[in-house]
Amino acid sequence: MRRKQEQLEFSSIIADSFKSHEKRLLKYMTENLEEYRVSAAFITPSLDDKVAIFSRVAFAILSANTTFDSAVKALDFVLQHKGKVTDRDMIVRGMVPAKGKYCNKLWAKVKSDPTQFRKSEAESWHDYRIRLQKDIMGLGLTKASFAACLLYPNEADLACVDTWIQKVFLGNQSFKTLGLQKYLEVEGYVRKYAQKFGCSTFLSQWMIWDHARRSVTSHNIFPGSHK
Repeated sequence: MRRKQEQLEFSSIIADSFKSHEKRLLKYMTENLEEYRVSAAFITPSLDDKVAIFSRVAFAILSANTTFDSAVKALDFVLQHKGKVTDRDMIVRGMVPAKGKYCNKLWAKVKSDPTQFRKSEAESWHDYRIRLQKDIMGLGLTKASFAACLLYPNEADLACVDTWIQKVFLGNQSFKTLGLQKYLEVEGYVRKYAQKFGCSTFLSQWMIWDHARRSVTSHNIFPGSHK
């Protein structure tokens, strides 16, 4: 009985802590929503532009299990050496060698038919990301979601449930691979904020992500939107 009481007290503390966090989060989202809308519009790619498509999906691949800054540096190199990235190129940039192979195959895929990266009207957002996951080497569920979001920033009804999003909603201190049901559950939490603010689920996730990290990330890292 005592143990159960302690568990209830701990749960209450966690709930109170989240309420305090949420109050600050809602204030942040209210004050910064329009700025994020502009940023999302700025990075929205032309889906007729092969390099634009490649850069978004390649970044989703490269950003797995590494820092944002490291992924940006790797992306710059991959864009300069499209289809010709070696294992060593990746290793010296702190990436696992397989990411180079994935990006090389991705470039060949984009060149052959860029239209395959578009979401069809018949697809749900979930079905679209699952197709990307199945068709593109190097994308798990989380990064397939991220790829879809980078291709449709102001539209995607999806969230990249990464380390920071898991920390906010699950209390995880490191990334854990979630089963589909749990992933969709957490994504649903993010979607509720999107519905509250009338924005895409990705935009909601982006604001939650920045707020949790206490750092604003513009994502203006793609050709035509940086330097």
